[in-house]
Amino acid sequence: MEPTEAPGGVSMNDQHDAVYIISVAAELVGMHPQTLRVYERRGLVDPYRTPGGTRRYSQGDLERLLLIQDLSNAGVNLEGIKRIIPLQNENARLKSQVNRLRRLLEESESRWGTAIAPTFRIGVRRKRNLPSIRRDQDPGF
Repeated sequence: MEPTEAPGGVSMNDQHDAVYIISVAAELVGMHPQTLRVYERRGLVDPYRTPGGTRRYSQGDLERLLLIQDLSNAGVNLEGIKRIIPLQNENARLKSQVNRLRRLLEESESRWGTAIAPTFRIGVRRKRNLPSIRRDQDPGF
């Protein structure tokens, strides 16, 4: 099911899933509420805001905060964390795409009854009839 857009560009699923106020979210992840505010200012987390301006955190936000905490405890600074998170997301997206393409290839192979992989050999050069040169032979110099 595709999330629908609410006014302000927030997905309706995010809006309905964001149920934890900052004090509860901070307690659940074992952080101080001020730390969550700092992470928001630094762009590491973007909680839903009610029309009154209250922050509401979703389960996804809590998981992201735990990841930030783990990376920080491992010695990664906030700027590094800010770069790592998009890379992890891209990595997950690419893995998903590779799995989808593998599944499509398997479906195609089962439909046609042949293995497609040997047909498309990209980057493989054929061996030409070249003289054999061995280093273990004495060149006679």
